[in-house]
Amino acid sequence: MTNDSPRSGEPHPPAHKAPARAWLMQFIAAIASFMVRRSHASYRPVQVGAAILAGSSLELGIIPLALLAGGRHVDAVLHLGPLLHDDAARVSAIVCFVVGVPWLASSIYWQHRRGDGTPFPLLPTKRLLTDGPYRYCRNPMALGAVFWLAGWAFLANSPAAIFGGVSVFAASIFSYHKLIEESELEARFGEAYIRYRTTTPFLLPMRRKA
Repeated sequence: MTNDSPRSGEPHPPAHKAPARAWLMQFIAAIASFMVRRSHASYRPVQVGAAILAGSSLELGIIPLALLAGGRHVDAVLHLGPLLHDDAARVSAIVCFVVGVPWLASSIYWQHRRGDGTPFPLLPTKRLLTDGPYRYCRNPMALGAVFWLAGWAFLANSPAAIFGGVSVFAASIFSYHKLIEESELEARFGEAYIRYRTTTPFLLPMRRKA
């Protein structure tokens, strides 16, 4: 008779992993379900205006200021000097702004004009966007936002903001899109979204697969 139990000295599989994973999946499903219900609601003009104000304040002011303040504080604590020469830092910032702002602005415009919604998660688009900037990647606004913040980090010439702050922001927003938004969009649009996801890259702009 075989004995499948771990032998003495062998590590036991962690018992907490399965419940933690199940809780995470339930949490993601609950948020996706809430977003689906929100997408069926009617948006009043005051709600749309509030969403635009909140999103603009976060993207244009609060997040960049928090990134710069936090980066400079960490730089001072760790005694980190400027990452680049001033001219190189300014050129890097300009490149990031030139790349990021068109993606950010066009995707926000497209969500309002073609998606009948907003970038704010509580007022999501009512239509599946597959044209305009969304023809080239599934998350053009996230792509633009990362370059936008990287531009400010280079302008401040802060190593902590560039390598720490921008990386944390990118990881957070990409995780949200991958774990929550994709589940929500599949629940809302079904096969149409699955085809779009299959033929369109997640982030790096490319021509759509045939």
